[in-house]
Amino acid sequence: MAPKKSTRKASKSSKTSKTSSAGTTKPASTPSGPWSAARVLNGSSLVVAKNIHAFLVAAISGWSTDYTEAEKRAIIDSLPPRLRQYNEDIYGALVCPLTADMVQNDANIKAAVPKFKQNVAEGFYEQGWQNRARRAMEERQDGRFEEYLEELVEAAFGEAEVAGEAEEGDSEDGEWEA
Repeated sequence: MAPKKSTRKASKSSKTSKTSSAGTTKPASTPSGPWSAARVLNGSSLVVAKNIHAFLVAAISGWSTDYTEAEKRAIIDSLPPRLRQYNEDIYGALVCPLTADMVQNDANIKAAVPKFKQNVAEGFYEQGWQNRARRAMEERQDGRFEEYLEELVEAAFGEAEVAGEAEEGDSEDGEWEA
């Protein structure tokens, strides 16, 4: 399934804002097309069952015919920094920095695709999950779970030693004494 060339002509105002009949400006709504994040990156996504390698190979194979120069630039912009190469062919068209062979054989891609599909299936990219994870990280940084973590460690390993105090049977050189 090769990606199709975009035929949409978006005006500058349709991307950034919409004007209502009252003359007020509203922010543009979140994209809701078939490739929007809300549709692709959720637990019920069809991406989980698809052959992503074949899709990527088809996308690379149709690079010169299926994409506009602006779309090519946007795709290259989304690649990791080491792959962001804006080379042009003799006609001035952007050349794809990836090859079909690389997509099929690269160990990093082979490992990342199943992990990505699993994360999508488990809902890790859904906005609600992302918000809860962000909140939990902030709470953890603020130390809200320190007591809980200490209790877990004590339950698993016994009460923590006070710094500088050796328990009976320990020697200063780290050797076990009988």
